[in-house]
Amino acid sequence: MKRLKLMMTILAMTALLVCTVALFSPYAPAVKPVPEIEEIWAIEDAREESDAPLVTALESNGMRLGYDAQENTFYCPIGLDNGEEWPELRLNAPGAKGVQLVFVDDYTYDWCNEAVREGYPYQILAYTQEKFWYTQVVFTGIPVVCLKADSVISLEEQMGFAAISELGVEPIQTDARIRLRGAGSLDGLKIGYKVEFAGNSHGGQIEHDVPGIGMEGEIALLPMVYDKPLMRDKLSWEIYAALVGDDPIFAPRKTQHVELFVNDEYFGVYLMVNLMDGKRELALAGESHLREDSVYRSTFLAYYPRRERMTVDDPLIYQNSFGYDLRYTAKIGSEFADLQPYLALLTEEDDAVFARRALEMVDLDQLLRYVLFVQACGLTDNFNNNMYIWAEKTQDGRRYWFYPWDLDMSWGNRKDHVGKDFSYWLYFPFADRLINLDAGGARSRLAQIWQEMRAEVFTQENIAGMLERYAMELSESGAMVRNEMRWNMGMSYPDGQEILDFAGTRFPVMDEIIAMIAGTDERLPFLEGPYGELMGIPVFEESMSETVDRAEK
Repeated sequence: MKRLKLMMTILAMTALLVCTVALFSPYAPAVKPVPEIEEIWAIEDAREESDAPLVTALESNGMRLGYDAQENTFYCPIGLDNGEEWPELRLNAPGAKGVQLVFVDDYTYDWCNEAVREGYPYQILAYTQEKFWYTQVVFTGIPVVCLKADSVISLEEQMGFAAISELGVEPIQTDARIRLRGAGSLDGLKIGYKVEFAGNSHGGQIEHDVPGIGMEGEIALLPMVYDKPLMRDKLSWEIYAALVGDDPIFAPRKTQHVELFVNDEYFGVYLMVNLMDGKRELALAGESHLREDSVYRSTFLAYYPRRERMTVDDPLIYQNSFGYDLRYTAKIGSEFADLQPYLALLTEEDDAVFARRALEMVDLDQLLRYVLFVQACGLTDNFNNNMYIWAEKTQDGRRYWFYPWDLDMSWGNRKDHVGKDFSYWLYFPFADRLINLDAGGARSRLAQIWQEMRAEVFTQENIAGMLERYAMELSESGAMVRNEMRWNMGMSYPDGQEILDFAGTRFPVMDEIIAMIAGTDERLPFLEGPYGELMGIPVFEESMSETVDRAEK
């Protein structure tokens, strides 16, 4: 009798366990090792080929794989550090009830690094009692990002799903608010995205440990449509980080190359970056800054019919084509009050008043460092557009700090703005006038800071080393070739030579321009040139000796 009760108890517990698994656990058949070819033939002979995929989701060690439905291919991230040996992989198909999966190709027959670099596809056979179906998996060396939404993703934020996967990192699979982002890139086919990790559908944000980025609640995915080598943004942010150090407020953005999938479509290589958020940056500076300060961004106003963000015109730029947009303020009803002293200074006619007030409003070294960073990297889009301005409240009034964003227009990809010989001084009238007036010894200080930057950061060897690292990542991961097949950008191998050539020309030109600025008391011509449709002012396009002669006349 006791034995019967014990048996009944075991049966009841087993039934409960089965029900629990069935009701509360996803069914996830594992992909089995390669069987003999005769077994594969037997599976096919006993079944009909399915008209529809039997599996549309695969995981590896808990990571969601990217899926390209059109090519019937899954993408599994395994990193770049495996060498010839394969890491331990456990592939399964969540939710694929009644489906069995086996590898048809033995990927371990190949060296791991070669398979990743060459993008070898490996077949997987999925089958039920009645049907069979083939898919394939490709191994990539960089993280995979998957976005899904019920409808076409637009500028309007919508709820969806985001997964970010990299071998050895806790996988991210979360609800997310997703929308398109960008300005000029919105007119193309390869479009940028903003992703906010959602605590729930009604609001709130949760943070995840994002590969290459760290703890973040939202990210941007940059398409890099103007950058064939896919290196400019990443290079610029790494350079900026080397110049400004570890200050956590408005810190350099962190970046990571990824392969993106949107609604089961392969979208190529993107640059994942943590977003600049004015409110969060002020919170890092302290609660008083959050209550009292404001953040603005210089911008090209033509893009803003698509947006609801508040803007104000730049008083200096022709036809009101440029201005500033509001990023954060606590002053509801007078949102641009904190920017008014700066705007008024831009139109100040008295040079002495301008020089005095400018030195009261800015930290001269911080401004000059920003100017030199933009000039040296040829960042043609980061004075009149994509420049953040922090308006900080002090006992003596407002002080303004300058920070970059969106660094793709750089390193010579806009030759019309920096000149064919990369010798244009980019137009920033506020800083140009301050330098011309030598306010606070700006000319000599500009030269001193440049010499520090030149010795530590802006060297040909330093740039070459960074480009080599990016090229290795993009080529050895196999991602660059796939991006080229998807978008036909004209570069299947990540060749950074055009960027290196720019550095080799631009840095010596900067040496001469800055030596000229520091070596004369005369008013310099870079403020006098006409402002046309271009961002660059072609006042240094002749040889430096001719420019010096003209300045001294």
